[in-house]
Amino acid sequence: MNKMLVRFGDSDPGMTPSTNRPVYGREIHVSTIMTAMRNHKLVLGLAVLAALGVGFVYLQTTPALYRASAEVMIGEEIPGVGDAQNRGGLAQNDILLESAQRVLTSQQIALAVVDDLDLHNNASFMQPPQPLLREAVQGLRGLIGAVLPGSAPPGVEDVSFEELDRLERMSAADALTGDIEVRREGRSSVFTIRYASADPALAAAVVNAYGRAIVSDQMIGNVAASARVLDWLQERLSIIQDNAMTAALEAEEFRAASGLLAIAGESITAQTIAQLNNDLGAATVQLARLRAQNSVYAELRALDPAAFVQAGAPAVGIPDAGFTAGQQRLQGLVRRAEQIESQYGPDHAEVVQLRAQIETEGRSLQRELQTLHETSLYAARALETEAGMLRESIAEAATENLRLAQAQVELRALERQAEVFDALNETYLLRLKDLEQTQTFPVTNVRVLSVADIPENPFAPRKSLVLAFMMILGMMAGTAIALIRDGAEKFIRTKEDLRNTTGKPFLGYLPLLSPAEMVGTAIPMNRERRLDIATDKRETFRFPFPAMRFPLSHFTETLRNIRVHSDTAANNKPGYVLGVVSVRASEGKSTVAANLAALIASGGRSVLLIDADLRTSGLSKMMHKVMGIGLREVLLGREKWQAAVRQEASTGLHLLPSTFPSSDPIAGDLAGSPEFRDVIREASKSYSFTVVDLSPLGPVSDARALLPVIDGLVMVVEWNKMTRELLEEVLSRDPILYDKLLGVAFNKTSMESITRYGSIEEQERYGYGNDEIKVSA
Repeated sequence: MNKMLVRFGDSDPGMTPSTNRPVYGREIHVSTIMTAMRNHKLVLGLAVLAALGVGFVYLQTTPALYRASAEVMIGEEIPGVGDAQNRGGLAQNDILLESAQRVLTSQQIALAVVDDLDLHNNASFMQPPQPLLREAVQGLRGLIGAVLPGSAPPGVEDVSFEELDRLERMSAADALTGDIEVRREGRSSVFTIRYASADPALAAAVVNAYGRAIVSDQMIGNVAASARVLDWLQERLSIIQDNAMTAALEAEEFRAASGLLAIAGESITAQTIAQLNNDLGAATVQLARLRAQNSVYAELRALDPAAFVQAGAPAVGIPDAGFTAGQQRLQGLVRRAEQIESQYGPDHAEVVQLRAQIETEGRSLQRELQTLHETSLYAARALETEAGMLRESIAEAATENLRLAQAQVELRALERQAEVFDALNETYLLRLKDLEQTQTFPVTNVRVLSVADIPENPFAPRKSLVLAFMMILGMMAGTAIALIRDGAEKFIRTKEDLRNTTGKPFLGYLPLLSPAEMVGTAIPMNRERRLDIATDKRETFRFPFPAMRFPLSHFTETLRNIRVHSDTAANNKPGYVLGVVSVRASEGKSTVAANLAALIASGGRSVLLIDADLRTSGLSKMMHKVMGIGLREVLLGREKWQAAVRQEASTGLHLLPSTFPSSDPIAGDLAGSPEFRDVIREASKSYSFTVVDLSPLGPVSDARALLPVIDGLVMVVEWNKMTRELLEEVLSRDPILYDKLLGVAFNKTSMESITRYGSIEEQERYGYGNDEIKVSA
């Protein structure tokens, strides 16, 4: 999808594209589809009719099909599938029933049905009627195969009658397997068997034969499967019993060889480790106490006798009777000395004698403390040695316990293996007894719930569904063709297309005017009054502007919208110059320029309308002002531009006409001359608004030459005549032109036809009265 709608390019690298232009994308909306369908209703109708015709042909050439159905119920046990397995709930049952569904659609069941009904010799089954379309395709394939070299079918070798019959049976079984439909009903164990055929009796016979074949197959399968399972169980049971005995012997031998002895359910090694840990804990506590006591002994032993007494040694708790008795004597002496000293003073003789005794007793206690300290150190060393030996013993016991633990794990594995074999032995014994008891009573777990009746009404083809589908298909095809054709027509019709193509504001729709509506009853030239220019009175005339005659029309309202955009762009600038331009000739820009200027002038502002399309003088011809003094005389320097100005009497609009004849060779040169730009520049100083009817942009470059004196541009595009490519190409030539472009308006719009491409919004209808201009077909 091309996101850039307009690309600017120039040989001059200094000219860069405008950055003010937004980028739009193109999308297909529902309204676009509806518009294409409305525009190409004939194509859409023909596509629907063609599709319905194909549907009728299909219904007439397709044989009717009849469908018969029957229901069977299958139990949980499937012979050969679920007999020797434990049921595992709903999930396991679903797996078994899915397996049963595969059995129902197997080739074995199909062969049983073929043999029951002799289907391989039934022409209705082997060669059913085909739709005409399929026969045509097959005939075309055969024709292509006959024409192409090397595609001929190989020759049939000679085969025996038995082999040929077997091949036909297998072919019929394969065809039946592909056509039969077996469907499980929800989560139940009920299966619906359906078969469709052009022969209703054959359809019912096939379905009923399927039910019989399934019951027979299940009953035979029960007996055969039971016999196979019984033989297998007997063989397997013998092997399991041998394995169980072998596993039990291996476990006992390993127990004896590994020395896995236990007392009261716990191994001897574990009990030994526990006892050693207890002994180690007790030794550690006792060692900590001795070390704390030795620390106290060492501190007291290092003091002198006086400091020893002052430090409180008499009150220290020492676990020794002799030391305790010495402490008591020393304490008694200290109290006696303090008592006498407090009564008689420190120099008393008894005090001096008591202090000497205290010192002697302190030395005696220190010697005893030394002896106790040495004894405690020996005891601590003995405990340290004992703790170390206990740790070594624990490490040795732990290593042994690890070995025994590993052996215990291996023993448990052997015991579990023996237990598994014992459990298997019990299970297989019980299953063997069950099979021996039920082998002589073959009972099928399949039950036919309903049989098929011969269907009376066909189920296919469904006429209403086929015709509805073909109608929808035809509408889709017709819509696709309409979109393709609509896309191939690249004309711009809607405001969205115009905005997306130009990137500029949409100014409105200007309806298509008839010639009578454009000019009405103009005043003949011979009735105009020519005033004397010397008296500074301009030549006056009257012109029936449609915008003045129909003030409430869509045409006039769009011009008002253009006037609002122009006033906004002017921003109160005096002498604003507005150019009206188109891409091609005959798009109606002159009519728009004249009516826009008249509308602005009717509001009381001074407005000058300049016919700058010098090659055709279309505006001047429309207003019958191609005679007398005009731009030709002004640009050739023969007259002042003020002398060429005419005045419209009803609106006060001033007109500067073009008096160039159509074949004037100098018109193109003067259109881009500096003199013309000077005239416009000087005129803008005398008028508040100057409207310039420019030449079309596509054929000539006259309008681009006047861009330096143009303040803003309004582009007029003829509705349903302009292509996107042409408009993009013209706008991309000059970025200055694009930057000055205020907006784009549709002209010559068919207001009746535009509703096929889009709707006129409500705000665009607001305020219109009975003066609406009648549009031309």
